[in-house]
Amino acid sequence: MLLKQLEYFVCVVDNNSFTQAATEQYVSQSAISQQIKALETSLGVELMVREKRSFHLTPAGQYLYRSGKKLLERFHDIKVETTRIGTDARVSLRIGYLNRYSGMAMQQTVIRMAKRYKNLDIRMYSGSHEELYGMLDDRRVDVIFNDQWQILSDDFESHLIDKATTVIEVPQGYTKEGSVEIKTIDDLPLILVCRGKYTIGEEEHYRKAIGYAGAFAYARTLEEARYLVAGQQGLLLLDRFKYLTDSMPGIERKVLTNHGKSMERNYYFVSQRNQSNTYVEAFREMFNQVLSEF
Repeated sequence: MLLKQLEYFVCVVDNNSFTQAATEQYVSQSAISQQIKALETSLGVELMVREKRSFHLTPAGQYLYRSGKKLLERFHDIKVETTRIGTDARVSLRIGYLNRYSGMAMQQTVIRMAKRYKNLDIRMYSGSHEELYGMLDDRRVDVIFNDQWQILSDDFESHLIDKATTVIEVPQGYTKEGSVEIKTIDDLPLILVCRGKYTIGEEEHYRKAIGYAGAFAYARTLEEARYLVAGQQGLLLLDRFKYLTDSMPGIERKVLTNHGKSMERNYYFVSQRNQSNTYVEAFREMFNQVLSEF
């Protein structure tokens, strides 16, 4: 089976016409018809039943049309990406990450990727859960690093990385205990790092996912949230893989528990299905390698 034969076949089905397909492909109608017959011969099956001025697909033809169309789209993406890699002086990788993640693994991965791929321009964007999926859906980022808290459509693919332990940042002297039970938090609000329209969805997530029943406060950035913690205006949740980046003075970190058990979240790298940025997989593999070394 030749790729051009498959292209002719898909074009005929798309247009429901040999004549229109021949015009689009800049060949004669007889040439297209001959190539599709050659395709059927090479496969050993009938793909379409021809009538006087129309045709209908056999089950084999229906399958080849659906699968072949996806294959042609993927091949086009590969061609475009190959050309871009070979001609661009610099290429970009845009990564969105959950704003409550503050681990060293992400930092180390970015450093190593920059050293290995000199022509790679890495851009980092933090956001809330819903905000990140919006970025990915609008293709403002190539991949997001998130604890998957909603059912995704078939347009996305997820790769499980590992479990992250949730800790809570509290004002210095807040408690002498080494842990904080989520259901006992009622004296200070939980700080959410999110913006505008995303606050409702984020609140709902924390109510359902971790059973939090208290009040909320809001900050635009992680740094702003930490100033609120240091000023005894709220508490902040963070996720970590073994190690966290340094905090600021006036803040202590405690283990967050639910019924006495430490809380963990599965983290994923999520991307558009069949996305064409070749560095997404390289970044994911590098991140896993960094985690294994901790």
